[in-house]
Amino acid sequence: MTDTKILMDGLCFNEGPRWHDGRLWFSDMHGPKVYALGLDGKSEVIAEVENSPSGLGWLPDGRLLIVSMRDRKILRMDPDGLSVHADLSGLASFHCNDMVVDAKGRAYVG
Repeated sequence: MTDTKILMDGLCFNEGPRWHDGRLWFSDMHGPKVYALGLDGKSEVIAEVENSPSGLGWLPDGRLLIVSMRDRKILRMDPDGLSVHADLSGLASFHCNDMVVDAKGRAYVG
């Protein structure tokens, strides 16, 4: 058994972990930020999402999708920042949370 090593601290409430491109990506819902963390301990803030980020997924072209829980939207990370990919507020009566994106780019949100 190996020793436990803390790679990152100071987070509030982590959610939606995904392994992608050799890093652990996750949302800090109450942070409210999306991070990517390498095994070397180097972390990067990917996005700040005011309305509680949650589920993460990637489109076939590599762009990141982020569930914005409280306003019930799926945000897309474009080269110039975040934009609304889908507004689910007319369909969901409560917060949106987890998400998985399939190989065709279809996002399934719960």
